[in-house]
Order: sequence, then structure tokens, then C-alpha cells
Amino acid sequence: MGYKDIRGVSRLPLSEQVYRSLVDSIAEGSIPPGTELKEQHLAKQMNVSATPVREAIRRLASDGLVDIVPYHGAVVRMLNQQEISEAYACREALERLAVAECVKYLEDQDIKNLYDLIELFRTAEASADICSASQQFDAYIYGLANNQILHNLLDTLQGIISRDRKYSSSNLERRHAIYNEHKALVQALEARDVKAAQEAVSIHIHNGRKFIEQKT
Repeated sequence: MGYKDIRGVSRLPLSEQVYRSLVDSIAEGSIPPGTELKEQHLAKQMNVSATPVREAIRRLASDGLVDIVPYHGAVVRMLNQQEISEAYACREALERLAVAECVKYLEDQDIKNLYDLIELFRTAEASADICSASQQFDAYIYGLANNQILHNLLDTLQGIISRDRKYSSSNLERRHAIYNEHKALVQALEARDVKAAQEAVSIHIHNGRKFIEQKT
């Protein structure tokens, strides 16, 4: 066996590895909604101690992927149609305003940076890295809007956006669509076309909402 055949050793902390594994399993549906996540059972199955599992479950709760239920512990969360409808309506209104605002401050370097971010998203392989690239893209646009109150309002939706982003990252077809939707948005921003940019945002959010609703 040559050196090229030796697999690399992951440098990720154990809790991060456990977290990523659980996120993927929940997003892909192998751990369905309503499932109770028992620390000791998961630790035994994953051949780790209970501590990294406990840390991972805390993060899953923060992400909105699990609920902490008294006397039951952590339970994989059921997606709620009304919550989805309300959150996506707010997100669309706020992000349409964000792109309209950011056009005022756009420079050529910003356009290059946005193209780089969508390429980072396209080439990412692990679900966590795909989510991170998507989050960086959104955060860059929010920052360009130069409106702190708008940024704060969008932050209130981050729990739901982050959760739904994790579901999307597990689906190859949806990831490909997101790449094209982001590209259309950047092209509209490059042209300084506010109307086209807002339309691209609406298409992206409507498609994302439709995908998540199919998970309920």
C-alpha cells in the first residue's frame, strides 16, 4: 500500500464530528422527527463518551433541530407549517430591502467577493462546510446593506434560516438550485439592477420555502 492510499486523520474536535454526524442524519431523515436522542445510546453507537454527544445535542437545540422536552430529553423537532410560512414571509421582505440597500454601497471588489463565495459553496463537500459557505454569502450581503436595525431583524430569523440551511445542504438537487439562485442574485447586483436583485431574492426564498414545506 502506497502513502496515497492512507486516509487522512480528521482534526475536528470530537464534539464537532458528533455534531456533524447528527446534523446529517437528521437532515437526511435517517433520524426522523419525533425521535428521542438518548445520550448514552448515541455515545455507545458512535463509540464516544457521553460528553461530546451532550455538547452536540446542545448545539442541535440552538440550531432548532431538536427540542428539549421535560422528562424526555432531546427530541428531533417536527417542522411547523405556520412557523415556516411566517418566517419565510418576514425573510423575503427583509432580504428584498437588504439587496436594495446594498446596491448603494457596492464596489467591484464586493462583486468579486460574492462570486468567490458562491464558488466556495459550489465546491464544498461536507454539509457543515456547505452551510458555512451559504451563511457567509448571506452575511456579506447583510453587511453591505449598512443598516444595523435591518441586520438585527434578520438575526432574529437566524435560528430558522440556519436549521433550514442544514436540510438543504443534504440534498444535491437543492444545493445545485441554490448555487444558480445565488449566481442570478450576484449578476443582478453586478448590473446594479435593484428590481432584478429583489426578484432573484424572492425566487430563492420561495424555492427554499417550497423545499422545506415538503419536509413537513
